[in-house]
Amino acid sequence: MVKFKNLKALKNERLKILYIIVILISFLLNLNNFGSDRNIYLDNDKLQLSNKKFYEIQWLENPTFDSPIECWKCNIEGDASDVNATSSQGEANFEVLGDQNSFTFIADPPIASDWNVVLNPEYPSFPDIYEINTLGACVSHYWAEGSDQSVAINWDKNLTMPIDMSDYVVTSAKISVVANGSVETYSDDPPNYSEGIDTANDNCEFFSTGDYARFYVKISDLEKNKEYEIAYYQTYNLGQDSDPEIAYMNDTQLISVPEESLIIFLTSVLNSDNNNFTITIGMRIWCEDNFPQDSDRWNLLIIKSANLTFSYEKKIDKLTSVSWNQIGKKINDLSKYKIEIIDAHINFKCKIDSVWPSSLSPNSEIRILINNMKILETIKFADSNISTFFQDAKPGGFDVKLLIPEEENVSVSIQLYLADDFILDEIITISIDDVVFEISYIEFIPEEDLSTQVFWIVFSTLFAIIGILSALSLRSYVYIPRKKKRENYLILRTQKFKDIRDIRAIILIHRESGLPIFSRSYSLIMKGKKTLFSGFIQAISIIGDEISSEDQKKTKKIKSTEKIDYDKIIELDLKQFFCLVLDVDELRTVLILKSRSSKRLKQIMFNFTLALYLKISKKLENFDNDLTDYPSIVLQFLDKYFELYHKENFVTKHHENDIPNLKKKFKLSKLQIQILNVVSSILSEKRTFRLMDILEKLSEKNEDLIIDAIETLIEYKLILPYDG
Repeated sequence: MVKFKNLKALKNERLKILYIIVILISFLLNLNNFGSDRNIYLDNDKLQLSNKKFYEIQWLENPTFDSPIECWKCNIEGDASDVNATSSQGEANFEVLGDQNSFTFIADPPIASDWNVVLNPEYPSFPDIYEINTLGACVSHYWAEGSDQSVAINWDKNLTMPIDMSDYVVTSAKISVVANGSVETYSDDPPNYSEGIDTANDNCEFFSTGDYARFYVKISDLEKNKEYEIAYYQTYNLGQDSDPEIAYMNDTQLISVPEESLIIFLTSVLNSDNNNFTITIGMRIWCEDNFPQDSDRWNLLIIKSANLTFSYEKKIDKLTSVSWNQIGKKINDLSKYKIEIIDAHINFKCKIDSVWPSSLSPNSEIRILINNMKILETIKFADSNISTFFQDAKPGGFDVKLLIPEEENVSVSIQLYLADDFILDEIITISIDDVVFEISYIEFIPEEDLSTQVFWIVFSTLFAIIGILSALSLRSYVYIPRKKKRENYLILRTQKFKDIRDIRAIILIHRESGLPIFSRSYSLIMKGKKTLFSGFIQAISIIGDEISSEDQKKTKKIKSTEKIDYDKIIELDLKQFFCLVLDVDELRTVLILKSRSSKRLKQIMFNFTLALYLKISKKLENFDNDLTDYPSIVLQFLDKYFELYHKENFVTKHHENDIPNLKKKFKLSKLQIQILNVVSSILSEKRTFRLMDILEKLSEKNEDLIIDAIETLIEYKLILPYDG
């Protein structure tokens, strides 16, 4: 009974001591705390008492583009002749360089010095007389049966465009050519004799097509690999000697090919040489044999004028972009203390000086990129009403909080992106101004504590009291909690490695189709067995659908109003392994684990899935079963969130002989030195090693301590991921 009372008294004394400690700690934590905003936060795995300060800053320099604008840089990708970036009067401009012009060639009449005489390769005999004079391009020919039955003459002129036509499209074209002619006709003496044409009335012994002259105009490339007749006229009654007699052809327009054909022919020859092409004017004479006698005299055939004109407009190439960019500071440079981003919004004013050709380019848009990552919302010209005066790009701005990195310089890019091929006949200017990029954050400033001095005074006094009154409580209230704290710290530090080691496979599935857009196995059971792995993915997809369906029945909540967080992750115990499933709209993420997951791994899985979904949501909404682009995108996010390089090969740049110097320089522990010796032993037999090799070699030691030592050596860069 006495013993029991002593124990009860001891217990009461301990409770009194604990009560006193709580009161003193509360007093110290609240000392000098009146009138200020304070918080307790985790810094370097230690709880810190801090003041909180709220800031809202404009992240960009010179948001109004006042001169000079060295902090803003412009960048063009694609066809640099299609776009330009300028700045003036406190605004930045995107220029889409449309253009229209026309080309005119006039030979009225042709001038001899401009033309070169060439053979017609199909009829390689010249007429008796051919020349260009003040009347035009002239031909005379006499034929008495027996020679020169068909003759022809061509005149060529090479034309040069004022611009490179590779970036232009011919939109309209016209050819105008005038010709005339005269022949001699005979109606008797002797009979069966005519000039220029034979008709049934001639009563000739032989008659087929009759005599004719063909006037023509051609265009071609300089090498004559492509040649097109674009205008012609062929006589059919010139030289008729009776009913009535026709000895003259008055000024006559040559027949032109349809405008659509003329455009096609011009485009074809200019594709061979973007600056030069050849125009040809010519005449061909056909004199038919009509025995016993038919002499033909073509007195004068003339091409009086040849005029060619066509219009062309600028071709704008898709995938061309022009942007204004600025690189800002790092978030971590804002303060030497811990900070937390609360909000980040960007907005700007924009206008356009002309109506955008939405029917020709419906998909072109203005994009915003943060550190080269495009935000999901864009400003499509076809859907938005951009005015001719400045207005906000979006009321309230664009939320970009999730895209803000803490350890990189935060860069901003406002980009005009041309998503279609189209033609444009004028310069269109889109202007931006007043770029507001506001980031709100909280700074946690540790106490420069006057209360610290008071704390130690009180603590010293309290410690003396505790030493006298509660020597028996030392183990329960001091030693064990400290040991527990060290153990918790060790667990916190080593959990990352254990989570990574625990991952056996990662699978990403498009929920609607059930197709895996990405999968990677880290288990020898699955490697090399694609059929088995594919079947496993399909099974996981079916199980995930059933679980999601059951979950919806239980919660009876509408999907659009359901809060998504890591508590929505479903964990399945499949005996041989564990399976984590998380659905975010069309994206299903599946982790295959060796053992039950930690809370930390679930949080990382949630953050990874949400960030990836924001990146690929558009592709998933318009899913076309094309899986080509997904792996490269997913790998970037895997490396960022899961640090899976811990599963890959490592190397060291140091030799075994360097270990004594490294021990002194970094104050290495015995276990860290032992690990470096193990690494040297492994590398004496092969080029690289894995972290699991170290754990296997030191299996008799505490695993947490080994992992902690390995993490430290990675931080010191004494062992490095292998990038070969």
